[in-house]
Amino acid sequence: MNFEKKFLIKYLDTVIELSKETGMSKKESRTMLDISLSNQNPKTVDFNEIKTEIKSIITINIFSLLCKL
Repeated sequence: MNFEKKFLIKYLDTVIELSKETGMSKKESRTMLDISLSNQNPKTVDFNEIKTEIKSIITINIFSLLCKL
């Protein structure tokens, strides 16, 4: 399998996993993943790291909103 197909499979798997783990829609997960990938070289992307960072950001934002109540 060439690089583009492997990248696309990992990308789609990450979108689905993010959607399930965070409760966001697949479209929202895809948008967040697209934003995080926009400034990165596709050959050096670590999807597990990106997924962890996105979940951390969501957790911090939710905690921040709860603290404001």
